[in-house]
Amino acid sequence: MNGVLAFALAVLIYPGVAVALVAAWALSWARQSARAVTGGSAIPGPLRDVNELRSEIERDTITPHGVSARFLNVVSSLAVVFPLLALVLLPVPGNPLVNSIGLKGDIALEGGLLLGVPVMRLLVAWAIPSPYTRIAADRGVRLLAGVVVTMVLALTAIAEQLATLTLNVEPSKTALPTFAIITRILAALAFIFTLPALARVSALRAGHGNLEVSAGELSEVSGQDLAGFRLAEAVQLVAVAAVFVAVFVVPIFPTVAGTGRALVWIVGIILTALGIGAWEGYASREATSAERPPLNWWLGWPILLAMLALVAAAWAARGV
Repeated sequence: MNGVLAFALAVLIYPGVAVALVAAWALSWARQSARAVTGGSAIPGPLRDVNELRSEIERDTITPHGVSARFLNVVSSLAVVFPLLALVLLPVPGNPLVNSIGLKGDIALEGGLLLGVPVMRLLVAWAIPSPYTRIAADRGVRLLAGVVVTMVLALTAIAEQLATLTLNVEPSKTALPTFAIITRILAALAFIFTLPALARVSALRAGHGNLEVSAGELSEVSGQDLAGFRLAEAVQLVAVAAVFVAVFVVPIFPTVAGTGRALVWIVGIILTALGIGAWEGYASREATSAERPPLNWWLGWPILLAMLALVAAAWAARGV
């Protein structure tokens, strides 16, 4: 297949815009259903997000005072582009770029693209002259700092294990040694802690309690700008789940091929979305405080598991 045609198909059809939008709807509903079950609330209808997105698009866009409308348009558009690009450049089964240009994916690039949506939200929150959005952005950047540290360590462990930053798109005929399996499982467990933060949906309005605690980065954004961010967050869920499966789950089963390998992808992505929703529902039942020290991340289980993965990777490299 011609490289230009393959790129167009990858961007517009699969795994790009068309399939990404369908997957975003399906996985978002699965996530919300799991969150409702564990949070003790009613399961939403499958078209709720679609109707809300359409309402936001039809609503007038009110630009906050002191912020350029063009800036909001550009940032909300970039927020959609980052997760879409992460999906297009991922060697998922059937990606036309795999056969046309030999796409194998890049672990570091995929990890960086997953930070696009959170960073765009922070830019908007800091640009808006509102104390509530800026407080929300300060909370978000502290959370993101812990996420980045864990991400880098977990991705480094996988890269050391694979001895390359590219992903293995073809199944292997050789079974993994014990320490290689341990390394990949530990790295996956460490990265799991980052999933809810990477796929987080920003709060739009204050709930019960302190406005400074419940307001989100996008609480001052409206209309098409808000619809762009909501769409970006839905596609981000697909990208986060797909990258997690590609980088951490599929390498645990290197000898699985054919239909079994496709099932690992499909089941892994669905279970990831359900797991994120289940954790959010469980976490919503616990009381939250205004301040959470960043050392909770840096001295907690995520960092410990990632560092253990690095140690196991070093042992595996020695042929133990």
